[in-house]
Amino acid sequence: MPQVNLRTSSERLAVIDRAAAIRGVSRTEFVLRSSEAAAIEILNERPVIALDDEAWDDFVAALDAPVEIDPAVKARYARTPQWDR
Repeated sequence: MPQVNLRTSSERLAVIDRAAAIRGVSRTEFVLRSSEAAAIEILNERPVIALDDEAWDDFVAALDAPVEIDPAVKARYARTPQWDR
C-alpha cells in the first residue's frame, strides 16, 4: 500500500491530534479524510467536460466558424459615442 510521510512542527501535530480525537479517528484517518475533502473541493472548482468524438468535432467547428455579427450590434458600434459628440 502506498505511503505518505510528512514533516511538521509539534504544534501542528498537536492541533491535528486534538481534531482527530474530537472526530474519534486516528491521526492517519483524520489527515487522509481532510486532505481528500480539500482535494475534491479544489478539483470541483475546475469541472471537466467530457466530449465524445462527434461532440468534439462540432465544438471545434463552432470555434473555427466565422463570426456573424448581428446588424443591430454593428449599427450600435457605428454610432459616435455620446461623449464624443
